[in-house]
Amino acid sequence: MNAGTFSSVGSRSRRTKLWRTTALIAIVLLSFIAIVLLWLFSVAHSALPQIDGTIAVAGLSAPVNVTRDAHGVPTIDALTVDDLFIAQGYVTAQDRLFQMDLLRRASKGELAEIVGDVAVKHDRQQRVLGIRATAEKAALVVTPEDRDRLTAYARGVNAYIESHRDHLPLEFRILRYSPAPWTLADSLAVGRSEEHTSELQSHHD
Repeated sequence: MNAGTFSSVGSRSRRTKLWRTTALIAIVLLSFIAIVLLWLFSVAHSALPQIDGTIAVAGLSAPVNVTRDAHGVPTIDALTVDDLFIAQGYVTAQDRLFQMDLLRRASKGELAEIVGDVAVKHDRQQRVLGIRATAEKAALVVTPEDRDRLTAYARGVNAYIESHRDHLPLEFRILRYSPAPWTLADSLAVGRSEEHTSELQSHHD
C-alpha cells in the first residue's frame, strides 16, 4: 500500500508540474502575441495621415489650407499653382503612398523586387510593353507647364517620404523596403499604364 500511495502522490505531482509548465507556456505565448499586436497597432497608427493642425512642408511659398469632408476626401486651397501641386503630392502620399509605389512598380515591371517570383510574369509583360522607357522619353519632351506641375507634385510626394522615413505605412515595414523618390517619369508611367489598362478593357467590352 505504501508503494501505491507514493505512486499516486508522484503522479499528482507530475500532473501539477505539467499543468504549471503548460500554463507558463500559454502565458508567454499570449504575452508575445499581445506585444506583436500592440506593435502592429502602433506602427499602423503612426502611419495614419495627420488631418489636424499645421504641417511644415518644404518647398511651399505660402500657407496651404487642406480640409477634408466626412469621408476624408481632401480639398486644397493654395495661392499658387506650384503650391497646389506640391500639396496635392504630399496629401496623396499621406493617404496612398504604398498604393502609389505598387502602381509605379506595376507599370514599370518592378513588382518582383518586393513580392518575389509570383510577379515575374507580370513584370516581363510590362517590360515588353516598354511603359518605363516610354515614360522616360515623354518626360524629356513634356511642355514646360506640365513639367512644372509634375515636378511640383513629385516634390510634394518626396517631402512626405523624407519626413516619414521612420513612420512609413505598415506594408513597407512588412516587406522590408523603403520607397524610392518619386519622379516626373513615375507619374507619366502610372498614367500610361492606366491608359493601357483602359484600352484593354474597352477592347474586351
